[in-house]
Amino acid sequence: MEIETTNWREQRDILRAIRERVFIQEQNIPAALEWDADDADAVHFIARDGKRPVGCARLLSDGRFGRMAVLQKYRNQSWGSRLLRAVEHYYGTEMQGRILRATVQTQAYGFYHRNGFSPEPEFCWDAGIPHIHMHKVLGRSEQELELFTPGRDNALYVLEQPAAAEGLVQIASQSGPAAINITIDELNHPLWSDKTTLSSLIRYVRGARQRNIRVLIAREYAGIADHPLLQLQQRMSSRMQLRVYSAVNANQILMTPSVYISIDRNTVTACMNDRARVARLTDQFQEWWRSSQPCKEGRRLGL
Repeated sequence: MEIETTNWREQRDILRAIRERVFIQEQNIPAALEWDADDADAVHFIARDGKRPVGCARLLSDGRFGRMAVLQKYRNQSWGSRLLRAVEHYYGTEMQGRILRATVQTQAYGFYHRNGFSPEPEFCWDAGIPHIHMHKVLGRSEQELELFTPGRDNALYVLEQPAAAEGLVQIASQSGPAAINITIDELNHPLWSDKTTLSSLIRYVRGARQRNIRVLIAREYAGIADHPLLQLQQRMSSRMQLRVYSAVNANQILMTPSVYISIDRNTVTACMNDRARVARLTDQFQEWWRSSQPCKEGRRLGL
C-alpha cells in the first residue's frame, strides 16, 4: 500500500519522526509551532516505499490540509503528488467535500500549481517562512491557473501584506525567467536578507547554466561585506554580479521577459505579464549597468 490513511493515536511516532526531520531539523521550524491540537482530530496520510514511511500529510474536517512532508531522499519521485491525490480522494468520497484549502510555503508554489491548485492573492508569514493561500475545487477540470502565472497574468497587484515581496519573488523565479536584474535603493529592506529569498535565487541560477543575476545597489558602506546578499554574491560570483550606481532610486526586480516587482517599504507593486514595461525598465537598467562601478567594500570578502 503506497498511501495509508490513519490517525494520530495509531501512528503518532511515525508522523512525528517524518515531520521532525523535515520541518524542525531541515527548515528550522520551532517545535512549539509544529505541534498543535489539530493533529488529534485530523485524518493523517502516510506514504510508504514498501514498509518504509517516506512522507505524510494531514486533512481537517473543514477541507484544510497541510503538514505535507516528504523525506529528502524521496523527493522528486512523485510522492508529494501521490499524497495529494490520496487527500483529494478521501475528502471527496469519505467527507463529501468539494473545496480543498491550504496555506503553502511559496517555495513549494510550483508543485501545488502543477497539481491544479489556484492561488489567492494573500501572503503571510508562518514560522518565519512566506506562505500563500491556495485552493482546489474538486471535480472541476479548469482552475484559476493564470493567477500569478508569468507571461499570462496581466493583473496589476498592489499588496500591503506581510511576506508579499518574498512570496512573489519566489513564485516568479520558479518559472525560470531568462534573466533577473535587481536594483536596490535600500539594502536594509528585509527582503534582501531573507533566507528563503536568497535560497530562491540560488535555485534559480542552478536551474540552468545560462542563467545569471545582476544587482545594482545605490551605495556601499563600511561593513557591507557582512550583508547576506553580498556574501551570496561572493559565493556565486560567476553567476551573480553586483555593482554600484548612485542613480538607483528603487527596490525593483525585473525578470525578463515579463515580470516586474517593485518594493516601497510596506507596499509591493507587481505584474506578471507586462513585457513593454519590463523591456523599458531593462533598457534603463542596461544604461545604469554600463555606468556602474565595482563594489569596493564587497571585494574585501575575498581577502
